[in-house]
Amino acid sequence: MSKTTISRGNVIAHTICQLTLPATTFSTTTTEVTIACQGVKSTDKIQAQVDAVMTVGVGVANVYTSADNAIIVRLFNLTGASVIQAAAPLLVSVKSCEDLPYPSNVV
Repeated sequence: MSKTTISRGNVIAHTICQLTLPATTFSTTTTEVTIACQGVKSTDKIQAQVDAVMTVGVGVANVYTSADNAIIVRLFNLTGASVIQAAAPLLVSVKSCEDLPYPSNVV
């Protein structure tokens, strides 16, 4: 695909993949789980959805990538106690954008 005329991070590829959120036990308010996702670049934009019932009080706070071939899922715990989140299917939307990171002079 050729470049567009506006250099503002236009999406050049959109991929959806299914991964597994591993079983996680934690008692803190948040924890981060790193999952291998081949082909993901550190500049890609990530969205995710757990395709199963989550433990009461546990949810997905954020999903991002900071290194190639890996995504990070930040889970939160609202219970104030130790919780166990069972393994679950994770649907991940990966958007690859042109010209990221943005140049410092972009308005």
